[in-house]
Amino acid sequence: MFENGDLILRYLERLGVEYVFGVPGGSIEPFYNALARSERRGGIRAITARHETGAAFMAEGYARETGKLGVCCSTAGPGATNLITGVASAYAEDIPMLVISAQTSLERFGQGSLQETSCTSINTVEMFSHCTRYSTLVSHSAQLEPKLLQAISHALSNQPGPAHLGIPLDIMRQPVPVLSDEGGLRAFVNHDVAPNPECLQQLYNKLANVSKVTLVLGEGAASSVDILIALAEARGWQIVTTPRGKGLIDSNHALYRGVFGFAGHDSAAEALKPINAERVIAVGTALDEVSTSGWDPTAILSGRLIHLSHNPGHLIRSTIACLVILGSPKLVLEPVAKMLSLESKHNSNPNPGIPPNRSDGLPTKTTLSDRSKCLVEIGEIKPQALMTYMSHACPQSTRVLFDSGNSLLWGIHYWNIRRSASTYPDKNLFNIGLGFGSMGWAIGAAVGMAAGAHGAPVVCFVGDGSYLMAGQEITTALQENLNLLVVVLNDSSLGTVRHGQVLSGGEAIGNKLPKINFAQLAHSMGVESYRLETMEELRVLDVSAILSRPGACLLDVVVSGDEVPPMGARMKMLTGVA
Repeated sequence: MFENGDLILRYLERLGVEYVFGVPGGSIEPFYNALARSERRGGIRAITARHETGAAFMAEGYARETGKLGVCCSTAGPGATNLITGVASAYAEDIPMLVISAQTSLERFGQGSLQETSCTSINTVEMFSHCTRYSTLVSHSAQLEPKLLQAISHALSNQPGPAHLGIPLDIMRQPVPVLSDEGGLRAFVNHDVAPNPECLQQLYNKLANVSKVTLVLGEGAASSVDILIALAEARGWQIVTTPRGKGLIDSNHALYRGVFGFAGHDSAAEALKPINAERVIAVGTALDEVSTSGWDPTAILSGRLIHLSHNPGHLIRSTIACLVILGSPKLVLEPVAKMLSLESKHNSNPNPGIPPNRSDGLPTKTTLSDRSKCLVEIGEIKPQALMTYMSHACPQSTRVLFDSGNSLLWGIHYWNIRRSASTYPDKNLFNIGLGFGSMGWAIGAAVGMAAGAHGAPVVCFVGDGSYLMAGQEITTALQENLNLLVVVLNDSSLGTVRHGQVLSGGEAIGNKLPKINFAQLAHSMGVESYRLETMEELRVLDVSAILSRPGACLLDVVVSGDEVPPMGARMKMLTGVA
């Protein structure tokens, strides 16, 4: 027996997909039958989330880790609508994803079927159209293969994102001819974009006689980070990253000045001022609120800007730039770097990338707020000290995720990136979900990332409010025996809300949470757990040992709720007051 569900899975196998994340149910049953057949022959496996939103987050995390297509699915009705928040998150982050939602049988459209989501009822295909690159109803069996290929093409394009197929129950179980093993999906594999040669000459002309340049590395610079750092070292250029690009360079690199934008560093803002940067080269980033510190006109957004990306969606707001180049960063930078380095080889700073020696282990060239609090070793746990300690206690291969709220503010500002020579050059191990900013994102995404990391350690930082929304997904990691450590920042409040209310002069309302022992809660679900209330308890814990073995683990870290995270840029946008 070979049905349309099997056809979908055969194509996904050709793309190297290993898992489908979802929650089974009535109308999606034929697809799960196909998944069962796939698993028996060593193909794609189903991983069951606890909520469809978590399934979408898992697919996103898997795509981030592997670079492959993340796949999630749901049954009809609420299963489909539950997916939407997770799909919207992937859309905002340009994550390639295939979303499959079931529909009731086509022949019963418009008759009030249970959980009907057709065009004559609650139209989920239309809903998904606003948060996907492509959304369509498969209304005939002959449509499935061409529409599947179109969906994959959209998802894996140079402006990637989710693509959605709404498939009725009777269409999914329709028998079809066995797919030939011949041929592949080469059209969806290579997305290198060759730049216009004229643009290369223009770029060289704008840089040849300029000594003060600051590079801004966004998430799209990952594949070219080696050439970018080499160019900066040859020319003595300063480097900053966007919040999403933070993981691309060692925090102790002599030319690195920190993060610019959301929860960023004063040293990064200083490196972008006209006196220090005659040219600003932004690579692989969109000019959104997060990466421009609320569209600050004194930094990136000026006529000094050169904006480069292979993603056309990144370049749509670059009208102020003196030069905009659509092209794969490596194909743009390699020839220009050769021309520039030849001119500067006698003036280059020898070994500028060697990290300077500091007894406290903190970055030398990055200005940290409340620097002394990073080094607290006794008493209550301050978030600054937690981030500093954990970033050194975790192995360099650790994938780390920070959920929306205080945890990501602390992470962006205080987490220290250590990149060894063995770290895969185009792998960003630092992950945030700021595009849509969904609470609970990091938990599901961490599960999917751990599934794709095949034993490499994954650490997820999440606030207590977020954990109460989505913490049940840790049981998926438990069931799958994934190497995942969840760190709950427990201050018995919606911390970002509470601090924001104070800073804006608003009413203190709706921000309190009950005092919960999350370690006991995790233990009741069979998850290894520890409750930590002092720095002494944290420092005694063998973090490396926890991360060296498979299985889910939770740290319930009681943090000082009085510490205010670096949220000035965000408050400026919310209040309109500098």
